[in-house]
Amino acid sequence: MNIEKITEKTAALLAAALTLFQIYTALYMPLPGMAQRAVHLGLGLAIVYLYYPKKRPEKKSLKTLSYLAGFICAVIALTACFNVVFHWGEMAKPMRLAIPWQSDRIFGVLLVCLVLWGTKKVTGWAMPLIAVFFLCYAYFGQYMPGMFKHAGVKFGNLISMSYMCTEGIFSSILGVSTDQVFIFLLFGQLLESLGGSEFFLDWANSGFGKLRGGPAKVSIFGSALFGSISGSAVANVVGTGTITIPLMKKVGYDSAYAGAVESVASTGGLIMPPVMGAAAFIMADIVGITYWQVCLAALIPAILYYLALFITVHLRAKALDLRGIPEEELPDGKKLLKEKGYIYLPPLIVLIVVLGVFQYPAYRACIYCCILLLALSMTKKELRQVMKREWFHILVKTAKSSMTVIMACSCAGLILMSLQTSGLILKLSNILIAMAGGRLWLLMILVMIGSLIMGMGLPASACYIILAILAAPSLVALGVPTIAAHLFVLYFGAMSAITPPVAMAAFAAAPIAEEGAAKIGFTAFKMALPAFLIAFCFGFQPELVMIGTWYGIAFAFVNCVLGVAAMSIGIQGYFQTKLSPVYRGTWVLCGVLLILPQLPLTIAGYLIGAALCVLERKNMAVMKANS
Repeated sequence: MNIEKITEKTAALLAAALTLFQIYTALYMPLPGMAQRAVHLGLGLAIVYLYYPKKRPEKKSLKTLSYLAGFICAVIALTACFNVVFHWGEMAKPMRLAIPWQSDRIFGVLLVCLVLWGTKKVTGWAMPLIAVFFLCYAYFGQYMPGMFKHAGVKFGNLISMSYMCTEGIFSSILGVSTDQVFIFLLFGQLLESLGGSEFFLDWANSGFGKLRGGPAKVSIFGSALFGSISGSAVANVVGTGTITIPLMKKVGYDSAYAGAVESVASTGGLIMPPVMGAAAFIMADIVGITYWQVCLAALIPAILYYLALFITVHLRAKALDLRGIPEEELPDGKKLLKEKGYIYLPPLIVLIVVLGVFQYPAYRACIYCCILLLALSMTKKELRQVMKREWFHILVKTAKSSMTVIMACSCAGLILMSLQTSGLILKLSNILIAMAGGRLWLLMILVMIGSLIMGMGLPASACYIILAILAAPSLVALGVPTIAAHLFVLYFGAMSAITPPVAMAAFAAAPIAEEGAAKIGFTAFKMALPAFLIAFCFGFQPELVMIGTWYGIAFAFVNCVLGVAAMSIGIQGYFQTKLSPVYRGTWVLCGVLLILPQLPLTIAGYLIGAALCVLERKNMAVMKANS
């Protein structure tokens, strides 16, 4: 057996071990937090170094060297982390933290380097470079100019805080990956492997496929469900787009539009309750609220996001006089629910009820849903065969899908520790507020630009972590509610997937749609403009994130629904008939006024909207009389 096969088998065994460890700890929680996180990271790092790089050198000697280097790094990572598992109690004593042993320094330096390089392998250069910058800032603080100057943190203290306590690599951010995110990834992998994604797409097809422009509406519904569970816009595009994009083209949507619809729908999954990907769990920990509260806060923005997309594709279908899929080609919805619905729907319903009504911890609710899904799937012979054949691969795939979150969370711990020890975290808000001149709208624009730029090179969860540390506190300092500030940075970190020039969701859709990524990205960006405006209202209209009285929330929601509809009409350029540029601009203005929170603007929006509707009725009457 050659080294390549040995590496693959070792990586697979470690991945399966990591998943089994996570299931066991989710059920019994036998270890202290520090030890549990150390096992989680040690196995995760070992898998990263065995699995990456995916593309090895072609020359045999260099290829062998690459695999050997991976093995060495994996062994060092496991040794350093299991040293924490077995000795964390001794290492946490004040005297040893103040004056680390030589072995602590060696293991600490090695683990910091392995985390930084492992993060680069999984997420790219952006996040580890940010971490290195802030580590250097913490150490060389006495040489910094002006207000950035500080006393500097001793090397020994940096190592002890990075490696020996819950302030650095093993921070509470990694704890979120350990305790909660991993189990939800397992739930998503089980759903996918047991045919859940196909069921939801077929179910969406049975309900929306026959409607005007049906496949686009199927894409919206299916991607909202699948993307919420997968937590990745790119994975969502690849998973659902291979079915929905060809169907959209078949009924008459052009390639760029079909790719754009799937890109926007897939990106929205990251902000769609009840799962919302990994970032929502991290947000709950950072903000200090329950996961269910995060879901409630994200509900109205998610509804408005998908409503804007739904109206847009419907108007496009009307403008092009598109039809749906012939009814004889669609699956039977009732039959589908009867045969498969009892397997895939109860776990999601139980998840919502257990989280929302009984207020169980998110990981406990999810592990119950995994058990329920497995129990229900055993009632079908073909699914029993799938589990018998695929159980090991499900364990492995779950662990591999967690690598991005594990590395992002461990690297984020280094960033947060550097900011705290240097005192910069207290100064950053003042710096950003000074740049914006104390104006909230300008600060939100600066944070939006930072979120979009950061999101171009990072997964949504990693992007959110950095911006939650660096930018969200400045929004809170200017009066934005904490949950609204954090949703704002999450929203735009996710939206970077459809924002040119690096619109990763558009790049994923391009080969499926057989269209240029730039054209898809621009079309997707234009579709999502109402959602951009709604996100800006988080700071000025907290009712959108469920803060306020019920009638205030209802009033804001209705205004935004009408505003989203008006903006979508203007952007699409069609209502009952094709609109002239002047009418399009007026509809967009109407939508903007309705969405903005000031009452005089809202009234003006209603008046303009009413006038446009009256004019549209008159135009239709004239057209009918002339015909």
